[in-house]
Amino acid sequence: MTQRSVRYNNTPIKKVWVIGNLFVLCFVIPLAAQQENEQSKHYERGTRAMQLGLYDEAINAFQQVLQLNPQNAEAHCELGAVYRFKERTDDALDAYLGALELSASPQTHGVAHLCLARIYHSQGKFVEAESHGQHAVAMLPKNAEPFFRLADTYVQRGKLDLAQRMYQQALTLDANLAPVYQGLGKIAFLQNRLADAVQYYQKAVTLAPYHAETHYNLALVHRRLGRNSQDSIATQHTAEAKNLMASFQQVKAYNEQTNQYRRRLLAQPTALEPRAKLAEAHFKIGNHQEAIKAYQIATALHPDALPLYHNLGGLYMQTGQLTEAVAAFQRLIQLDDTDAEAYLHLGWLHARLRKFGDAQTYLQTAIQRDKTLTPAYYGLAEVYVQQHLFGEAITVYQQLTAAHPKDAKPWIRLGVLHLKQQQTSEAILAFTQAIDVDENSAEAYNNLAWLYATQGEELARAVALAERAVALDANASRLDTLAYAYYRHGAYPEAERAILRAITLKPDNTAYKDRLDEIRVAMKDAKKQ
Repeated sequence: MTQRSVRYNNTPIKKVWVIGNLFVLCFVIPLAAQQENEQSKHYERGTRAMQLGLYDEAINAFQQVLQLNPQNAEAHCELGAVYRFKERTDDALDAYLGALELSASPQTHGVAHLCLARIYHSQGKFVEAESHGQHAVAMLPKNAEPFFRLADTYVQRGKLDLAQRMYQQALTLDANLAPVYQGLGKIAFLQNRLADAVQYYQKAVTLAPYHAETHYNLALVHRRLGRNSQDSIATQHTAEAKNLMASFQQVKAYNEQTNQYRRRLLAQPTALEPRAKLAEAHFKIGNHQEAIKAYQIATALHPDALPLYHNLGGLYMQTGQLTEAVAAFQRLIQLDDTDAEAYLHLGWLHARLRKFGDAQTYLQTAIQRDKTLTPAYYGLAEVYVQQHLFGEAITVYQQLTAAHPKDAKPWIRLGVLHLKQQQTSEAILAFTQAIDVDENSAEAYNNLAWLYATQGEELARAVALAERAVALDANASRLDTLAYAYYRHGAYPEAERAILRAITLKPDNTAYKDRLDEIRVAMKDAKKQ
């Protein structure tokens, strides 16, 4: 047979003498590449399904990987993880043990040992947990988790000194691990080092406020301290223990509720109702991080469910994740461009991002979609103010006062803007109107008093208005206005008393101290005359 030349990816391959070799060179390499590509696709599908809580799909995907390559130890580990989430503990054990029988990197074998240690610890098999934990520590020396997991097992076996060393080693790798402080607190409590136990458990509560057992254990420490203390110190510890027991009950109820929803999702992973309720439970207690995760999964599984984007966007706003919030609300208006509140939020977000042109457009659209959406008017006016477009802002507040003539707030803002434009008579009219519609508006009284005092006109009325503002709400700013009105009216002793009260409330305010100096100079000059 003559020598032939074939091409693979445009590369000539020579010395093909027999049909068998030709088959190997032309087909085995492409098939191997194709097989690797298929493995990668299944692996990615399994990882994504696991993230979404679609555990049956994830199991299927990783099993597909293993059908293509039974020697893939990483797929065994991923399969073990899915089985753990499915609460199929025996299957998880088999998967991790299977990974250890295969050739793999120390990282992969270390993860398998770590997960086996966790399972055996949860089953109360502490000898097996210790053995696998020791292997995990050796194979994952830069990972803190194997150290504190092994330490937990040492505590159960009464090896407190070894546990202490493992916890400290974990802290050198990551100083913000709540389980480490929980473990150190337990050791300190067992050794009757109660002051240390309090510090450790308090740190754990700070890092993991939704771990019920920590609240309970810290309460026990305070109870013991209360029994060992006297008088007021004992009372303090008893009260703290009572508060912690109350928080324990609250967090315990929250954990039970979320676990109930998770169990429902094991049976119905794509069901919207339990997943939405899970997110709501996280939000209600203030666990915004977990609430966001729950809503992210919900939107991935139900991409057309509009309320999910409202809630997710709102959470992003609360947690300061403005770019992510923008994306959530933009997705919402893609699904429903009539949603005025979504445009309102986008306007607010773009204003925060100082993208005032976009903010203006979104807020104007919000008003077009719903002319009764009052916050959109306020937002649009303030966007104009940020750009020093005071005339446009005045127009918007005039629209608000026309729509809500009995609301003092737009009248006050309108008055402030008229002042910025040096439109004194219009400002007086606006503040007066605010007082007419709300006789308890301290801000309106204060602003009108300041205006009259600054103008040097109707000073007796300025004093009366400022006194009324202070009577309604005696904050430092209003006391300063009162002092200034007294000063302009020539009532220096009263001015001094008022500004001293303001300084008491805001001792670091240099403007108030300057006002005091100004008043005292005037008092001296008046005495000389």
